[in-house]
Amino acid sequence: RVARFERRPAFLGAGIDTLAYVEPYDFDPRAVRPTAADLAALEAWVRAGGRLLYVGRDDVAAKNGLLHLPFSTRETGRAHAPFIAAQIARDDVRRVRAETHLRWKPSKRRFDVLVDDGRGPLAVTYAFGRGRVTALIDEALLRNDGIGTPDRARLGYALAAPGRANGTVAFDETPHGYIVEAQWWQVVPRAFAFAIGLAFAAIVIALAGAAVRFGPPIVPIERRERSSADFVDALSSLLERGNAVRKASLDAAASTTRAIARALGASDRATPDDIVNLLDGASRADYRAMLAVTSNGYPNDANLVRGIALAQRLRKDYAAHGRHGT
Repeated sequence: RVARFERRPAFLGAGIDTLAYVEPYDFDPRAVRPTAADLAALEAWVRAGGRLLYVGRDDVAAKNGLLHLPFSTRETGRAHAPFIAAQIARDDVRRVRAETHLRWKPSKRRFDVLVDDGRGPLAVTYAFGRGRVTALIDEALLRNDGIGTPDRARLGYALAAPGRANGTVAFDETPHGYIVEAQWWQVVPRAFAFAIGLAFAAIVIALAGAAVRFGPPIVPIERRERSSADFVDALSSLLERGNAVRKASLDAAASTTRAIARALGASDRATPDDIVNLLDGASRADYRAMLAVTSNGYPNDANLVRGIALAQRLRKDYAAHGRHGT
């Protein structure tokens, strides 16, 4: 499987087995220079198990320690026996003729030589984290105009062959300007983008809650000592909400009837008719008016006040400590 990779390295995933990166020509106007974030994403992908085929050289990147790339050096005048590693030779690569005078410089970091034409290493490989980097210093070996030279196509196949069955080999198009632009919300992890969305929604809700009142304002509780008048007011409000006007009127009439009966020496079981027969004058008229208002009148606030006033007047006249007839 061969594909073109036209996105930033942040989109590299496990679906790509080998990524081929070919250094662009100097001053190529189409080239897209990688950012620090791109290089960090590429290193992270290789460390996680990716395989990178690097074609070309970049001594500045090697000096900065990027991917532990080796330094380049010029070939020596002394020739030695050519060498082709077994993993390359099994793809029928027998000889490689380089077109460059540059070779990979030996390094303290251990790398395995894959191809040496007798004047220095042309292709090397080394582990990088759980992944691997393969570096070919001569881009001309894979150029289109020379790919028909014996063993060059086989060499390219052997270097880029995926490490696992059905693995995808992708060619990075970033150095050559063929790249799909991506916005930051497409690059960041999905969980991070979802968290940003939730935070934005929470801010909007908070601003809406601060600007629009959804209920009455909170009134602080007044801390003070309650008097008996407060208790009476609270009880009357409770009774008023419970529509207890009729009951209060009937209770006032019953208690007034008992008080008058005791004052006149009658039985506590005396009926209102008995009390009417015992009273005379203005007291009888007031008692009848009280009965009419409390027992037969419409239970409203006006009749309640009138009935209580009549009951209070009669109780005052006939209470045990009162003076009848004054």
